[in-house]
Amino acid sequence: MGFHGRVSKGCERCRQRKVKCDQRKPSCLRCEKANAQCPGYRNMTDVLFRDESERIVRRVRVLNGDMHEPPLSALSTSSTSASPSTAVISHSLSQPVTELAANFFFSKYYACDGPPPPDGFPHWLAQSYCHLAPSHALRAVIEATGMAGISNVHNAPELASRSKQQYGRALESLQRALSDPVEAMADTTLVTVSLFGLFEFITFDDWDRSRAWTAHIAGATALLQLRGQKQFDSELGAQLFQQLRSQMLYACVQHDIPVSPELLQLSHMFDISDVGRRRRESRPGPLGSLVFRLLKLRDAIRCQELSLSDAAAIWRTATEIERDLVAWGAYLPAYATVAALPDGSPVMYFQGKQHVYDNLTLAQAWNNWRTLRVVVNRIILDYSVPSDLAGKVEASDALLTIQELSRDICMSAPSFIGSPRIVGIIWPLSVVAREPANPLPTRRWAVEQLRVTSQSMGFRQAGLLAETISRQLDALAGKATT
Repeated sequence: MGFHGRVSKGCERCRQRKVKCDQRKPSCLRCEKANAQCPGYRNMTDVLFRDESERIVRRVRVLNGDMHEPPLSALSTSSTSASPSTAVISHSLSQPVTELAANFFFSKYYACDGPPPPDGFPHWLAQSYCHLAPSHALRAVIEATGMAGISNVHNAPELASRSKQQYGRALESLQRALSDPVEAMADTTLVTVSLFGLFEFITFDDWDRSRAWTAHIAGATALLQLRGQKQFDSELGAQLFQQLRSQMLYACVQHDIPVSPELLQLSHMFDISDVGRRRRESRPGPLGSLVFRLLKLRDAIRCQELSLSDAAAIWRTATEIERDLVAWGAYLPAYATVAALPDGSPVMYFQGKQHVYDNLTLAQAWNNWRTLRVVVNRIILDYSVPSDLAGKVEASDALLTIQELSRDICMSAPSFIGSPRIVGIIWPLSVVAREPANPLPTRRWAVEQLRVTSQSMGFRQAGLLAETISRQLDALAGKATT
């Protein structure tokens, strides 16, 4: 099946009637004139690209002469029946591996959780892939990333080797683009650099590889600086900046490193831009500004600008950040907490419950907020003074807040399983698993979800986090029994 070319963007009713649709929102004109409810529009990324990773693995193994691998159960098709699915598989196996790898990339990493707006980043990325030359760096890094993900999920070293070759081609193409003043400023070049970071994230073998990942983030920062204030003149430019800034802040929080002055300057430029002002008017202030304050506090503690003797100042600053985080969260739309199905797997549902959100973008916003509050309340707990009653109450409140937020993160996890948004749950789960205030069963549950994330989506960093934290918890449990 693979890439399905140009397809109708019309609503379902117009497609079934095979008439032209004007694609108006929320209802098209034909449905409106017919007094019929418009069924809405498809996620075009899902239509154009489909996950055919298991077929890819089969094809590569056939090409390599490896016929001894057991068949993948999900694709067991009778060889004696000439069913339509058999014809589809035969057609799929005749396609280039690079094209099929792109299907995996878009279905696993960059699909939308609902119909995408025409100016949305996933839609733009899919259209760019379709229209760029085969030798373009963006196409090559998308294909390399897809191959790497398939290799991890299906344990296919043949594709791991091919992904590295394609990665090398992407790097050569990127170097040529960076030497061209026009190409260096292009949106496609910036996204290519950011996807190099995703490739490193997926192929994470050990913690030494984190340097390569952060190096790509640094490269993206340099490109953002080169693009300057003008990049915020377009909605896409603003989206690209916000997406990359999130990656950079994640790297800073995870590796406990300070925010670069360049990123601070770029964030200020975004805030004073027209698009930045419009976004502040339509929603609460950016969560990123609170992240900057948290990272500044952690950096001051680490560099001993605020020493242990300044515990009161540290506690006061952390408490102010916590107060502002609580105020920010008051603007988030509500979600529901429901009981899981009676036969639901205990691995999937934390304490038999799960959250239900309107969409995964909202779920990710909630989890980013929760995770930041866990980190802040850990600082409050560490620097509270429990010598008096007030200090004991503050410490108790921080402890209960950490545990409550951690439970909420765990209950949200099932919503992300199998979704391209699942990468957004890795950091929250790792914070829950590492947090000593959480009960050991909660921490182990979070570790198992990191393993699920690694196995289902091919994110090796999630698996490495799971193994590292699991060993720490085993050692902790061993000490408790001695």
